[in-house]
Amino acid sequence: MTKYFYLTLTFIALILSSCSTKHDNNVLVVSIEPQRQLLEAIVGDKYNVETILPSGANPESFEITLKTRKDVDRAQAYFTVGTLPFESSITETLPDNVITVNCSEDIPPIFGTHGDHHHSDHHHGDHHHEGIDPHTWTSVKNMRLMAAKMIETIEKIDPKNQSYYRQRYQILDHSLDSLDHAFATQLATAPRHVFAVWHPSLSYLARDYNLNQISVGYENKEISPSRMATMIENARSAGVRDLFFQQQFDSRQVESLNSSLGANITTFNPLDYDWQSQLQSIVSALCTQR
Repeated sequence: MTKYFYLTLTFIALILSSCSTKHDNNVLVVSIEPQRQLLEAIVGDKYNVETILPSGANPESFEITLKTRKDVDRAQAYFTVGTLPFESSITETLPDNVITVNCSEDIPPIFGTHGDHHHSDHHHGDHHHEGIDPHTWTSVKNMRLMAAKMIETIEKIDPKNQSYYRQRYQILDHSLDSLDHAFATQLATAPRHVFAVWHPSLSYLARDYNLNQISVGYENKEISPSRMATMIENARSAGVRDLFFQQQFDSRQVESLNSSLGANITTFNPLDYDWQSQLQSIVSALCTQR
């Protein structure tokens, strides 16, 4: 009886400890790596910044692990992209003492990315057809707005180091402004302003610089020969010479499609920590004479 009594007490103690939340005042959490790059540029060595989405994972189908969830519950603040499916399941059940910041709050959204003028394929049936395009971070202009949301929160959390954060933020904002102007200058004289992409993750970049994005893929799902022929014809008619392909997807179908299209393939990772270089690879490809 005594043995079972102590086992019961141990079990109850484990339950209570798992339900309690205690701040780790040195930790801030973000959803994706590009956010971490921004936030680390602002907070420097004052905080540790942790990312929820692991490398190589698809943000639109990712499910958070129990361990990661516990880490978020103990953080001082969680900076969401504000558009990713897994985020709502976290923010709706966060402890009251965890500050939540929607970094896309001030970003004008793009809706129905498979049906607007940036895309040739109108009937993918994917869950973004009627919703907001979630890829708000694939835009320098948007990242400046995200950084502004971050500094606003950080200065409130740690006002005694406000000047430190403000100085670092101003350096970051200036560098992003310069990058935006550099992209605009390069693309103004680019030989092409149309491109194809396997999954429409560059809608905000296209909006920034008046580019025409044509989606030619269907994530990792098999495309019928007739559908592929239609996509190829649409891309050819639009004058596509560049096909951008995300590392998160299977490359076999894009290679099959491009054997007929004959475009230049550039592989990029929209979730990379060094997101600036990833966007630069897109801009550089469009500015290359072919």
